[in-house]
Amino acid sequence: MQPGEFWLMLEAHARRQKERDRRAAYFLSYLMAPYMKEGTKIDIEDIVAPLWGEAEKRKKQKEAEASARRKEDRAVLEAEFAWALRRE
Repeated sequence: MQPGEFWLMLEAHARRQKERDRRAAYFLSYLMAPYMKEGTKIDIEDIVAPLWGEAEKRKKQKEAEASARRKEDRAVLEAEFAWALRRE
């Protein structure tokens, strides 16, 4: 199995897990409906948001850290090789 195929498999697994979570949240919202206060409604997103929120926050944080690291690395390389970048 190639690395690209492996990543596609992992993404597909995560997508299937989210679909299962949404399906369970759908049925859970109907199970909870009789016990809710009059005029309130529980949404599927209200149930699944805590399940996925932390993972998405971590992913965004890692992307931000990687972007900052790339900028720092580029600045260091530009400072180190400034003589090669100058064209006289």
